Order: sequence, then C-alpha cells, then structure tokens
Amino acid sequence: MTSFSGAVCQAIAVSLCTSVVYAVPTTIVHLVADDLGYNDMGFMNGGKTYTPNADQMVSEGIRMTSYHTYKVCSPTRASLMTGRYPWGVGYYEMHGDEAVPLHTMMLPLILKEHGNYETHAIGKWNLGANTKEYTPTFRGFDSFFGYYNAALRDYWYHGGGVQGKCDVMNATDLSNSTGYMDADGVQHADSRVNGTYDQELFTTEAVRLINQHSAALRHDTSINMKNMDSTQINGLYIYLAYQNVHLASNKIQAGGPMQAPCTTVDTHYMNMENDTYKLQGAMLTELDYGLGNVSAALKAADIPYVLILVSDNGGPLDHSTNAPLRGGKHTFWDGGVRVVAFVTGSVVPPAQRGSVWTGLAHSSDWYPTIISGIANLSMPATTGPRAVDGLNLWHALLTNASSPRTEVIHQVVNNYTLAENLTDPAVITMGRFKLILGDPGDNRIIAFPAPLEHPVAFGQSGGIRNGYAGETNNCRAKSISGSVHSGDCTPGCLFDLSTDPSETTNLYGRSEYAETVLRLSSRLKEAAATGPPWANPYPDVATKNALVAEICAYEAETQYYEPQRVTAPPPTAPTPSPACTLVLKQDCPLKKFGGDYDSCLACTREHPGPCLPEERQEYCRDVAGTTA
Repeated sequence: MTSFSGAVCQAIAVSLCTSVVYAVPTTIVHLVADDLGYNDMGFMNGGKTYTPNADQMVSEGIRMTSYHTYKVCSPTRASLMTGRYPWGVGYYEMHGDEAVPLHTMMLPLILKEHGNYETHAIGKWNLGANTKEYTPTFRGFDSFFGYYNAALRDYWYHGGGVQGKCDVMNATDLSNSTGYMDADGVQHADSRVNGTYDQELFTTEAVRLINQHSAALRHDTSINMKNMDSTQINGLYIYLAYQNVHLASNKIQAGGPMQAPCTTVDTHYMNMENDTYKLQGAMLTELDYGLGNVSAALKAADIPYVLILVSDNGGPLDHSTNAPLRGGKHTFWDGGVRVVAFVTGSVVPPAQRGSVWTGLAHSSDWYPTIISGIANLSMPATTGPRAVDGLNLWHALLTNASSPRTEVIHQVVNNYTLAENLTDPAVITMGRFKLILGDPGDNRIIAFPAPLEHPVAFGQSGGIRNGYAGETNNCRAKSISGSVHSGDCTPGCLFDLSTDPSETTNLYGRSEYAETVLRLSSRLKEAAATGPPWANPYPDVATKNALVAEICAYEAETQYYEPQRVTAPPPTAPTPSPACTLVLKQDCPLKKFGGDYDSCLACTREHPGPCLPEERQEYCRDVAGTTA
C-alpha cells in the first residue's frame, strides 16, 4: 500500500486533502495478450507494427527480457493464477478437460480475503467451466465479463462451445457474472454485444471498473474522512485477458480467423504485402488501442497503479513472429516459451522508467510478486497441497537487482505424462544454459515482414471485406499454412543462451559440458518426482459427459453457453464391460471369496484383463451377496 498525507491532493484528489494518513492499495491491472509473438510489437520489430501506446508504456516502465511461460495458453493461465509451474498444478499439457483444482487458492481470492481488494476478470478464462464452482466468481473474482473457452468463433459474433463438443454453431460464449460465490449470479451477457469487436467490449468494461472504483474511493473518503480506517479502503485488481491476437476458432468462416476492423487495416497496413500480416498488424494495433484506453483511465483515476502486460505463450508461426527466437507456440524452443513482458505505472521509480530487466522470470512469479510485493500482503501459510513455485520479483524489478530465480523448469516427464502418452521433452533453463531432452517442435525463426514502398490493396492474398450481410467494417484473412521443420533434440540439446539466444549451436555431447548436462538432467528428474496428478476434475467419463450434455442442451435452447450445475454429481460407478466381466468371472469368481471384498479386489489386481480399476471395484462390490 502507498500512504498519503499533506500532499494527498496531488496524489489522489482535491477532495481527499487532509492531514489524515490514508493507505491506498495500489490498483493492479494484470493484462494478458493471447498468442502475442516476441517480434510482434512495434518496440520489438523496429516499428513495423503500429503500437504507440505499448511503445510509450515500455519507455515509462520496465521491460522484462527473460520472462517465460508454458508453450500454450491454458497451462500458463493456471500458473499465473496459482503461482505454480503449469505441471506443478497438474497442467502437463492442454487437453481441454483440465481445471485448476479447487484445493488451490487462486490469486484473486488471496487479494480479496487478505487485502480488501475488489477483483474482476475480463476476457478469456479457460481454467474450468463445466460446473459453476470452477468459474471465475467462485474462484475469488467479484465479477466476470468474458468467455470460458480457448477462443471465440468470431471477434464480432462471440460464439463458443464446450471445447468443440456442442453443435450449436451460433451460441454465444460470453458471460456477465456478478457476485462472489453467487450461483444465481453466473449469467450470460446481453445478446446485443454481438456485432462489437471484442477488444472494444473488454476495454470498455475495464475502463468502467477503473472509473467506478475511483469514484467510489473519492466518495467514501470525502464523507468518512475522520472515521475511515485504512483497511476499509478497497484496492482494485483487474485480470484483463484479451483474445487478440489469437485466431478466431471458426476457421471455415468467410475470410478466415484473422479479424480486425478494416479502418485499422487501411490506416496502418496498406503497404504490407500479405493479407495475413495486414490483419496480424491490425489485430496488434487493436490490442494497443485497448492498452491506451486502459492506461488513460488509470492515469485519470490518479490512484497509485501498476499495469503488467505479458503474453500467454510465444506467437504461432502461422501468423505471429518471434525472431530472433527459434520456434513458436506449441514448441519448447525459446520462441514458444520466452515472451514479451513489461511492467509500467505510477509506482515505478523514476530511475527505472525505460529500463530493461534481464533477470530470469516465470509466469508463476506473478502470484507472490502481486500478493507479497505490489499489494504488500502476507502470503497465507497454505495456499494448496503443493508449495508455490513462484518467487517475489518486485524488489528486484524496482531496483534493477538480480533475479531471485535461477532456473525455470519448463516441462517434466514422469509417470503421469507417460500414462497419457505425452511426447513432450523434459526441458529446463538454469542460469545461462538450457537443456532439452527430446523433440521441442517446429524450429523455424520468423520475423515480422517489412512493409513495401508502395501500397497493396487488401484482398490480393485471400482477405475478405464484410463477408456477412450487414457488415461494413469487418476484415478477415486466413493464417499462413507453412511447412513445419522438425528440430529433434534426441538424446538432447544444450544451448548457452547468453551467447546463442537463437539456439543454433548444440553443446550436448561435448565433454566440457558433461557436468552441466548431468546437473540439469538430475534437476529435471528431481522435479518430475514432485509433479501432482493431472488437473482433471472429472476422471469419471460418464459424469463429464453428463455435464457437457446439460450445457449443450442449454445452448440449444437459449443460444448461450453457461454451466448448469454448481458442483458435479457424485460419480457413477461404471458397469464392467462384457469383455471385462468375462475375464473376471473366469479368473476371480465371486463365490471363491466368501463375501470378502478385499480378497476379490486382490485377485482382480493379479488378473486385471481389459478392466479399468473402477470396473474391478464395481465387480467386487457384488461379492457381499455370495458365499463359497
């Protein structure tokens, strides 16, 4: 918190001028761009894209050059909200059924319960929504205006579905939920939002909340100056997760999944040759418009604030760019896991504005950095069954000191990953070295193309204007279908990132680095042993399918996606399949055990046949009714 007295009129508002000291919690806007490439923004590509607001924020803030995420979105978001490595909270990959376990406290819940913060989520969630207990307003947020799934089908028409399992093509996946832990408050948005570009929707909501908080603070303090305790002043935390620049999920629609207003395309990207990059540029500029409007609202509120911007993973190589880093989204090259990040705001010391911080950082670090650093709260003794992996970077950022982090464990291989036939390599960055034990994925290096010296009309390479009836300013284009280049690191790759940021020279196998390989490999094995089970809330397939069926039926009836139950019903034990029953009756006949369930179960373990553990358990439950 920041204390004000005497000069409080300059710091907050004339109405607050008083000799009383107020501890005003720092406003925190935690902004996540989707699929933003390392080379996409103007301040990273020499101005090839028009992002003046982001450029200014970097000039007034701290740019982080060694910040890491997971290779795809949902695991990174789980890490941001829990302070654990993605694999450390059961997100070894993104299969679609994962949800952050309920026994792990999310960041907004701690801010709310321990710091008197208002907490609001806007934009993409993607951390569980088959039941209401996994949705934002049950995980610590006071409100949620956004979508549950990985992407909306269109930037103007906000369609969604249950990970593609519903056939209701035009249903709206956009919620407007209010009330912490209020089941009735989990509601869909007004249908009139369809037709408005979603960056504009999300920015408008963020600005509204900032203005509302500022007005309430001024009103409360001006009325109750003499009686107000500092703990009564609410802070504000906004988690703002834009869809830009993720592809729209309906890739067969008119024009394609790259989407932005035509005025933005025509104003800033007429000299870009390819329609894909015209749209990519315009989607980036639209993101920048959002940044600018949020920043302006924060400055006008005149309350101490921090704005954090990060990407959730590297840019996909079919439309984003990550040069000089190799690879992109879905890969464990640095282009997939080392991303753009910066911190700006009124609390950044003047000496650090415009600085570059090279310390090692990870998405899990925001949890303790925001709670213990920015909000200056004590971390609860227990926030979940596994200790927090993140580290508080706030002091290091504000003083340009060394990072407390010395390693990033990007991925592990253990019994849980092997059971799901996951082929990801184990990957670690420690100090200046990075070790990859397997195939990290597509190894191309792609930079944002330079504009031509002359204009090229939009539509020359597949882009379409106003593909649907009634549209007047809607441009769409397809992403680029490029060939994937394999970058196998079997048995391993070792890179010295301090001299080789593009990961071009493999040091694995050289005798002088044998000790380094051994040290990093040992650390990976040690970490793998601490990984929890997959974050699958519904291992019982029948239960999950029943929940999805209810949601899809609601979609078909109302044209909206919303979970229907607060919690899932108790799992139904599966009836053993005929093949399973045949084997068990032959090898473990029930009358053999004299009513002893444990003896029956022991027999089925020795003779499992094609049976699942749940099927064996259900088979043996009938033993009580039999005798030898």
